[in-house]
Amino acid sequence: MGAVVYEKYYERIPLPLFVVDLEGTVIYCNEEGKKILPEDDDRECYDIDCIWKSNDHPSLPHYIKELRSSSLTNSIEVVFTSVSSKETHLIEISSLEKDRLLFVCVKSISSNHEDNMRQELSELHLKHDFLIAENPDGIIFVDPEGNITDINRSLQSMIGYEKSEIIHTYEQNISFKELKKMKYYTDRALKGKAQVYETKLTHKNGDHIYIEVKTIPIKLNHSYIGVYTILKDISAYKWAQHEAFKQEELLRSLINSMPEFVVFQNQDGQILEMNHYAKKLFNLEGRDVVGKTFAEIGSPEWDAIPLLKEGFPQKLGGETSNIHFEHQLFHNGEERTFDIVKATGPLGEEKRGYLISIGRDSTHRKRVEEDLLETKELLESIFSNSADGISVINLNGEVLKTNLAFQRLYGYSEENMPQNMIDLYPDGHYEEATYICQTVTDGNEIVDYEALRKHKDGRLIEVSVTYSPLRDKDGVVLAISAITRNIGDRKRTEELLLRSEKLSVIGQLAAAVAHEVRNPLTAVKGFIQLYKGKIDGKIHELMMSEMNRIENIISEFLSLAKPQAVTYQQANLTTLICDTLSIMESQARMSNVCIERDFGEQIHGVQCEVNQMKQVLINLIKNGIESMPDGGILTIQTREEGETFRIAISDQGVGISKERLKHLGDPFFSNKEGGTGLGLVVCYKIIHEHGGRIEFESELGVGTTVSVLLPL
Repeated sequence: MGAVVYEKYYERIPLPLFVVDLEGTVIYCNEEGKKILPEDDDRECYDIDCIWKSNDHPSLPHYIKELRSSSLTNSIEVVFTSVSSKETHLIEISSLEKDRLLFVCVKSISSNHEDNMRQELSELHLKHDFLIAENPDGIIFVDPEGNITDINRSLQSMIGYEKSEIIHTYEQNISFKELKKMKYYTDRALKGKAQVYETKLTHKNGDHIYIEVKTIPIKLNHSYIGVYTILKDISAYKWAQHEAFKQEELLRSLINSMPEFVVFQNQDGQILEMNHYAKKLFNLEGRDVVGKTFAEIGSPEWDAIPLLKEGFPQKLGGETSNIHFEHQLFHNGEERTFDIVKATGPLGEEKRGYLISIGRDSTHRKRVEEDLLETKELLESIFSNSADGISVINLNGEVLKTNLAFQRLYGYSEENMPQNMIDLYPDGHYEEATYICQTVTDGNEIVDYEALRKHKDGRLIEVSVTYSPLRDKDGVVLAISAITRNIGDRKRTEELLLRSEKLSVIGQLAAAVAHEVRNPLTAVKGFIQLYKGKIDGKIHELMMSEMNRIENIISEFLSLAKPQAVTYQQANLTTLICDTLSIMESQARMSNVCIERDFGEQIHGVQCEVNQMKQVLINLIKNGIESMPDGGILTIQTREEGETFRIAISDQGVGISKERLKHLGDPFFSNKEGGTGLGLVVCYKIIHEHGGRIEFESELGVGTTVSVLLPL
């Protein structure tokens, strides 16, 4: 590349700039660079060290050779002193071509710059030392040779040794086995591989300490100069684990002492464990039963096979977690009745890994109880498996019982369910609760009562509740049953249908209006063209410009009604957003708005129509900018959330009230003076056609966040 080409690229750069070969000879300098050339010097060729002197090296050629040997390709910042003005400059050096370097004077540095740097470095060292010293975990510094160079106070307290005993003589105070393990992981860390492991150390007083060790390599200038070793005392956890093993043994002893048979089976019906009573009952004492099924070990004296060979009966499907029943077993011709409980337990997350069968001999129970038990089981099954939330409360509003669907609806478990139903009402709805309790206490039923209730996380949910009185045999109301159904989805569906109907009406209106307006508009535009030479040129140009703008508005209006031919393609939305921001940056700067980007990694593409998505992004970003007339920060964030890609645009504007927020997206509703609201209508229409949705969150005085969610 010659000097003419360099001049084409670099002449207008407002910083002193030099192109230098690897010997230090200046090949080209721009106009700003010529201003700092030595005065009274008419030479045509300069060496760069005649212009700047390096503060760290004896000569610039020496530094260039060092740069060449390091094979660096990125830019490097170096402090130089001007030969003519004696000023200190920060110079950026980068590789231009194979045998060319580019020197750019980034800025001048004041004389006290180095003092400020030293002071900042000193403060940084103090903060670093304080952080290490006050860290509750033990910390060890290891040099590249594997020697311990420093430890903090927490480690001294943890192992009982003084600093001097560890730094110089630690090999004498740590067992060979412990030392060998630490050296192994330290060596791996020195090669750039962070390590996490557990080990055991011996305290100075002889006690054993269980610790979790993290070895973190320290990297400086592309090489590893040492290792941080962080030691966390986990002795309490280990002792708790030991206690858990003891509790397991105690539980095993308890199970073996129970007068009921207890059998654990896996999904294939194989026996995992069986208590002493079960072995005695089934005549299996002294036999190895683990890993076998009852079909393989069944006793001829017992018909236990029909009872226990089915590891996971059909009744345990769905949401049911246990079953309770009676079963008759024949032993030597005698019928004996057992109360049986079968329950599943998970071996992993959301897996029904094993079945426990517990049976108590209840032969003495009378058969007259059978009808009552059947009725109770039926009611319990309906209560537990109902898709609607069911709760039972007393006349004071205290919760007596809830089913699983009710707990899931409100986000509570059976253990932390609120004690009073009033806790599920929104603030200020106490009169409503009093009215409901009084009405049902009087013996009346309230059917399909629509109201708002409070979820555990604080959000309000829309529900339909049927309240019924529960009476005793004398007809006295004892309690209240409430069957609750979440109608939020139904409400949203109704809103979507209503919005769809509005869009349909708007589309028809748009088509009619556009058709009626275009015809006279064409005539008016033609007459204006005829008068082109008869009226002032500027006035004619202004009239034509306004007529064209009207035509553009009508075309946008028609987009609500006329089906458009769209081509969907797999697109990277992060790239699409960047392209859109390049268009909107100028408007943002004019409005004193700074756009911040927080883009997550996009692994999957999104099937979309690129131009329509740009239209949505431009509308939403423009709305965010216009909501901050005094300037502010507009944040754009992207994330993949399961099967959904989220684009969140947050502004620091005045915010939108909850009352106005629910009308966003309605035709002709706008927060902007003179706005038509059709921009958001178009956005909703486009995103809906892409199978996505738009969500708004806003707080007055804080700002608004609009989220676009698209399927991946």
